Amino acid sequence: MRGTNEIDENPMDTTLAELRAHPKSIEIQQYLSDKLSAKRLQHVLSVQEMAVDLAYTHKADTWQTSLAALLHDSAKWMNAKELYDAVRCYEIHLDPIEKMNPSLLHPLVGVKLAIEKFAVTELEILEAVRNHTTGHPSMGVISQILYIADFAEPGRTHKTVDLVRKFAYTDLARAVHHVAHAKIEHLLKKGVMIHPNTLHTYNSTLAYVEN
Repeated sequence: MRGTNEIDENPMDTTLAELRAHPKSIEIQQYLSDKLSAKRLQHVLSVQEMAVDLAYTHKADTWQTSLAALLHDSAKWMNAKELYDAVRCYEIHLDPIEKMNPSLLHPLVGVKLAIEKFAVTELEILEAVRNHTTGHPSMGVISQILYIADFAEPGRTHKTVDLVRKFAYTDLARAVHHVAHAKIEHLLKKGVMIHPNTLHTYNSTLAYVEN
């Protein structure tokens, strides 16, 4: 995707305003503005803000992190029927739990939108969009950042959010663990199935949490 009009950056030198002013970002933001509710759009922008801040802190690629954050809920405007229709259209393979839970489909469709509509092909970005809901035990740094920022952006009020924010800037693995723990706890209370990737994310990061 990188082209002549892309930001040529040291990841630590590019501001959020510069990232948002890039033509690719503007294109995606216009799509989101047309498709998402005002509340959902604000969530996306808040996730982007926190994710870019975390990318600075952890010396990750701010451009890729910014795009991943913008794209992570790009299919969130679709209802269940539209998501399943998109899954069929894009020939996306679903596992048994995804087949029964439409709330898990927007990341999968979001990956296809990133590729087909916005010509985003960097694997780190696509991985982050794909894993931002369930997590994954092999997440790279950008995926971890997005997983955390989606849970802990400034508008969130989960009971675990302060703990996650604390560790987000010092220990990504520990922050990821607490996000996975909170998601599992929430899903258990709802009495619904838990995707294996969330369980594997919890287990794979357990060693980073002090007893």
